[in-house]
Amino acid sequence: MSVPERLVERSSITSRQLEILTTYLRVASGEIRMKDAAALASQGRKKGKRDNPLTIGSYSRSVQQARANVSESLLTMVIALWLGLVRVEDVRRLFELVGGGARELSDEEADRFMQLLDALLRRIVV
Repeated sequence: MSVPERLVERSSITSRQLEILTTYLRVASGEIRMKDAAALASQGRKKGKRDNPLTIGSYSRSVQQARANVSESLLTMVIALWLGLVRVEDVRRLFELVGGGARELSDEEADRFMQLLDALLRRIVV
């Protein structure tokens, strides 16, 4: 299981939204078309709905919902900073730990990362 898949259980986005955001990044980079992303997203639908492909409109709504959840999370962090519940230096350290984004980690590295992340989160939040 990838680190984002592990983290999603404790985040404000769903595993489905994580999948949708992953395909959305491919659309945004020009790698695939929106129609192709909707088709890929259809593959992960729940039982009984697989026969009906996901429409581009449904896919777009899912992307908007996922992006809204990410925005809300960032605003929550802004509030926490504003109130002094977390310190800028600690948040910076957290973001540096995550780094520049997607990279493959072995299961052992992912476990260590999760332990480090948990320890840092316990320390950060007042």
